[in-house]
Parts: sequence; C-alpha cells; structure tokens
Amino acid sequence: MSVTNWVFKSFVGVDLHKCTVTLVAIDPAGKVIARLKISTKCVDKIHEWLLDLPRPSHLAVEACPFVEWFIDRYTPCVDRIDIADATELSNRRGKRRKNDANDALDIAQRLARGECPLGFIADPQLMQLRKLGRHWRHLSRLLSRSKQSMKSILNAANLRGPKFDGAAAQRWLLGQGHLLGPAQHQAFTDCLDVVLLTERHRERLRREILWTARSEAFRQTELILQSVPGIGDIWSLIIAAEIGPFDRFPNADALEFWAGLTADLKESAGRTQSGNITKAGSAPLRWALCQAAMTLCQSDARQEAIRERYIARMPKPKANVIMGRRLLRTLYAMVRDKKPYHCGQPVDRTTRLNKARSRKRKQPAAA
Repeated sequence: MSVTNWVFKSFVGVDLHKCTVTLVAIDPAGKVIARLKISTKCVDKIHEWLLDLPRPSHLAVEACPFVEWFIDRYTPCVDRIDIADATELSNRRGKRRKNDANDALDIAQRLARGECPLGFIADPQLMQLRKLGRHWRHLSRLLSRSKQSMKSILNAANLRGPKFDGAAAQRWLLGQGHLLGPAQHQAFTDCLDVVLLTERHRERLRREILWTARSEAFRQTELILQSVPGIGDIWSLIIAAEIGPFDRFPNADALEFWAGLTADLKESAGRTQSGNITKAGSAPLRWALCQAAMTLCQSDARQEAIRERYIARMPKPKANVIMGRRLLRTLYAMVRDKKPYHCGQPVDRTTRLNKARSRKRKQPAAA
C-alpha cells in the first residue's frame, strides 16, 4: 500500500448510471465503512452520506458520458475526487461476477492500494470550453441535416437551387419559390427557418467560444494548431479543449487510443483481423479531426495523394477516418516539438476540374 494513501481515512468507489448510483466506502485497511445505492435524483442524501464519512476522504467515480454533474456537485464534499479509467478497470478485473456493488467496491479497494487507474479531470475553464465545443457540433450537424433536406426537396422537383446558406436560400425562395408544389414549398420553408435560426445561434456561440478561450493557456497551442490549413479558430479550440494538455500523453499512440481512433483488433486461430475503430474517446474530437483532415486534403497535394491511395483500397468514409487519425498524430508532434505545420504543394483544383469537364465532353453520347 502506498504511504501517501494513509493520509486519507476513507476511500469511496462510485459506480454511476443514469438512474442509480452505488457508493462503497472503505477504510485504509480495506474494511467496508458504509454502502449506499440510491437514485441519482436524491442528490441531498448523497451529499449527507459523503459528509458523514471519516475525513479526509478520497473518491473515484468510474468514467461514463454523464459523469460531469456528479463531479461538479460533490467535489466540495470530499477532499479529493478522481475519475477511474473504465477501460483499464475492465481489463484488470478479468472474469468475475459483475454488479454495481462489486464494481464500486473494486474501485474503492484499488484506490486504497494506490492501484486505481485514474483519468484526467478538466479544470472549470477547460470544461466550459468543452461544453461549448460540443454544443457547436450539435448545431453544425443540425445545420448540415437541414441543408441536405433542402437539397433533396429541390432534386425531387428537378430544380437547381442556390448555395445553401440561409440568406441565399431565402432570396431563392422569394424569387423562384413558386416553382415548388404546395407541400414542397412548405417543407422548404420549414427547413429554411431551421437554417436561419441555427446560423444565428452558431454566430452567438462562436463569439462565446472565442471569449471563453481568451487565455494564455490556450494561446500557444491554438497558434500551432491553426498553422494547419483547414483548422480555423473554432476547430483549433475544440481540438485543444477535448485533448487538454498534450503532455499528459506519453506518445502519439496513447493519444490515438484515447481518442478512439485505434482499430479494434480481433485475433483467432493465429490470425489477426482489423475491425472498426473503438470510438472509446471524444466524439467531438473525432468529428473535428476528420472535418479538418478533409479541408487539409483540399490544400495540400501530398495529403490528397495519400487520401486517394487509401480510397483506391477501401471505402471513402474509412479513408477519411484514417486521414483524421494521421492528422491527430501530426498535431501531437507539432505541439510536442512546438513547430508549426509546413504545407506541401497546394492542390490545383481548378485544373483538375477543367480536365474532368473536358473528358466528360469528349465521351460519346449514350444511344
């Protein structure tokens, strides 16, 4: 047992679910002091239970998507609070009977022995920026779906519409909306309302993200990330907020695994098969990386050539994910070495499009 762990008189393991939470407290010798299984709505009872424990107390809660409220609510009730790495805990537990009480007790015992794998808890400013970035992703996806619905409506009516930003779509609707049928006109109008409202919310959210990130802690990392073509101010802040301090990862492999971009390998009968990515980490981080990687391929001919080689061997979505993973490793090296990105030869997309149109005109017409 670690000597420093004897400073704490109680260790608390928490197994958190959406509707229920299980807490088990033990003393430094491993003897159970108290147990509690209760609804997550009974926040005051949990508060009183934690305050009745011998102090100082050390609490660890198993990581899950909805752990933020628990940390924010009960940090003042204990002397130290940590997140237990759920993946590493699962690997260490092996095969045993799994239930909430055993999971909470296992966390408490490992915490008392100093063997509990702990995760990273963001500070309040970083957590606020993460929440804003995740809201930006939700709005962006809503905007994309609404624009895609508008395109589908025009394609069904065999009409060529405008560029799908709110202002251009509104002008098109006023000038040529009569070409749509009554039901199509109503559907297009409803989608346009969603687009206009979402664009207004995104502009307000953009200002709030930039204001929240006005700190020297983000400034250096932000400038390094923005040296990559395709990573603007918002995406650089989303990536920096989701990852946190880059130096908490010993190498790029650890960061790639944490982000959920590592392939899930399946081994049987001496053969190893690469499956889909684990998706164990932050979904907004993977979204921002893949989006930025696609924009980078439009600016860097070398990256575009690599992407084309992947597309020749596999489906395009899988190739895009690989480019996002490559970009993550590049960003890690840039921040580690404090060096900006050096862009290769720019992509001449105009010449490429002209050649494609020329080949299309030379093709013989179908009989």
